[in-house]
Amino acid sequence: MFGLIWTVVVIYICYHIYKQRTGNQSENNQGGQTQNPQGQIPTRPGYRPVYKPMQTKPLVQQPPVQRKPKVQEKQQTAEAQTREKDGQESTLAYLEEKARQDAIEHEMEKREEARRLYESSGGLRPAQRLYEGENVPNGCKCVACGYCGAENLIPMVARERFSCYFCREPLAEK
Repeated sequence: MFGLIWTVVVIYICYHIYKQRTGNQSENNQGGQTQNPQGQIPTRPGYRPVYKPMQTKPLVQQPPVQRKPKVQEKQQTAEAQTREKDGQESTLAYLEEKARQDAIEHEMEKREEARRLYESSGGLRPAQRLYEGENVPNGCKCVACGYCGAENLIPMVARERFSCYFCREPLAEK
């Protein structure tokens, strides 16, 4: 991305320099040099001369351009910068608001999922899964489901009843 931007900048600078060199000679006259009769623009030694065709039409005098006072130009520049900052801030504010809304939506989805699981298990909290070959942690006991035979972990001192992690059938403690 940086390389693309750099290339565009270099091309713009080269184009601007080219336009200055091939532009109006009276504007481009440096060091008091004058244009020679053949229409050749004087160049530095060692460079190929650039030829410019002679103008055949007389120049039409254009009305003078009215310039704004510098104070007004500075105010307009400051207003443009303020609008740009407001645009950036509004974008940042929008992104922050969107992130906050996404977090709220995520919390609501988690609650809905928990409520759905709670209702599907008949009001019983699901037990934890015991992976094959894993040791039973301290403070928990392993209970096999009477329906599917899966091994579930429940706390040793259970104040509530649990359902199977897989099939959500009530676990019978032995």
